[in-house]
Amino acid sequence: MNHILRHPAVNAAGISLFTIFYAIVFFATAGSPNFIKLLYFTSAPGESATFWKTWSNFLANGGHVWIAWAMIAFSALVLFILALRRHPYDEYHTVLLMNCLVVATVMTLLAIAVFFLLILCDPTGIVEKFMLFIVIHWVTVVLANLVYLLICRSK
Repeated sequence: MNHILRHPAVNAAGISLFTIFYAIVFFATAGSPNFIKLLYFTSAPGESATFWKTWSNFLANGGHVWIAWAMIAFSALVLFILALRRHPYDEYHTVLLMNCLVVATVMTLLAIAVFFLLILCDPTGIVEKFMLFIVIHWVTVVLANLVYLLICRSK
C-alpha cells in the first residue's frame, strides 16, 4: 500500500473518481422532477424538523449543484497541487497521507453511524439524509486530501 500511495497520480486518480461520480449524480438530480418527488420533507404534512425541511427545500431547488461546483473547485485545487509534484513522496509523506486517509475514513465511518441511527429512528426523508451523508463524505475526503497537500508543501 505504501508503494502505491507514494505516487501523486494515485492520489489524483482517487480524488478525480470521487469528484466525477458525485458531480454527475448531483448535476443529474438537480431540478429533476423524479428526484424532487422523492424528497419527503418538502411536502411533509405538519411541522417537520426545521433543518430537514430547509435541507429538503435546498435540494428541491437544485442547490446541491452549488455544492458540486464548490467540491469540483476544491478537487481542482488538489489536482493542481498534485500536478506540481513531479516526484514520488518519501516515506514520511506517505505515512502522513495514510494518516490523513485514516482520519477521513474514521470521519466517514462516524457519518455512516449517524446516518444509520437517523434512518433507524425515523426512516422518512431517506433521500435527504443520504444526500447529506454523501456531502459529508465528499467534503471529508477532498478536504483531508487538501490538508495533507498543504502540510506537505510547508515541510
